Amino acid sequence: MKKNKSIYLFSAILVAAFFGSCAGDSLDTVNSPIAYEAIGGYDNSDAIASSNLLVKLSFDDNLIDSKSNITGLVGNNVGYAKGIKGNAYNGSSSQERYAIGTATAAITALNNYTISFWMNTANTVDPATPGQGKGAQGIFSIVRPLEFWGAINVFMENPDSAFPNRIRLKLGVENGRAGVAWRGQGAIINLDNSLNQWVHVAFSYNATNSTISAYINGELATNLSGFAYAPSTGVAGVATWYADNPGSLDNVNNAPKYGNFEMVGTNGKVVFGTHQFETTPALNNGSQQDWATSYAGLMDEFRMYNVSLSKNDVKALFLLEKDNR
Repeated sequence: MKKNKSIYLFSAILVAAFFGSCAGDSLDTVNSPIAYEAIGGYDNSDAIASSNLLVKLSFDDNLIDSKSNITGLVGNNVGYAKGIKGNAYNGSSSQERYAIGTATAAITALNNYTISFWMNTANTVDPATPGQGKGAQGIFSIVRPLEFWGAINVFMENPDSAFPNRIRLKLGVENGRAGVAWRGQGAIINLDNSLNQWVHVAFSYNATNSTISAYINGELATNLSGFAYAPSTGVAGVATWYADNPGSLDNVNNAPKYGNFEMVGTNGKVVFGTHQFETTPALNNGSQQDWATSYAGLMDEFRMYNVSLSKNDVKALFLLEKDNR
């Protein structure tokens, strides 16, 4: 049977007009869009301690610190991959990768501080046979050219064969303040069952009470070790650093606390993705070590603050960045 094309055309026009009218009626041109619900009192991650945020590297196909306290970062074989927000720094288990830049005095004068970032990595490998991606993997250092270790060092410690699924993420610092006998201090976050998945980590030092706090995904780490007289089972998230030998976890020697943190011997250089002694040539007076290597995993949203963030602010930072805000 022959169909009437005019009838079909008229029907189509009526349908289009109807749905167009409905769509127009559904658009609210008077009221503002509904905003995201605030988290911890903040609408976005950059609002957290905004006046204290010194460094923010998002690694969105570049090495730019949006706060301009680290400049001139030059990469060596640096690559990028999909991150927790946009793209991320992409390390390598087969190729040496890192970036070297210049820090302002705001970085080398840190006292209280918080360092946070996202990481996604396999475990490091026993360095019995040295090679790229084996041994302690450097993530960040503030360079001291005449010393083996930098002033602040973040790295994956050598693996523990008893815990093959454990990432041992270490913060090591060197306090040059007069009167500090135990200048080098450290803390290790034991990350269990977190291989090859995105994890948010933060280290926060409070100089007033000499405590280092460590966080995993916005919560205090359940197993913090690597500091003087740490029990074999670790502690929950917070440890006290001392300026001399405390004799025990509860300081039976009545040693003075670590107190104000002062960097000495820095030259304004920083390195991402490896240790200060693993670059070519080394940035210090040492040389490359068989037990160390550059970082082989992913890293995203690296931040440094000149304040010890509260537990609530660290939790808000984790949630907001996870929510891509």
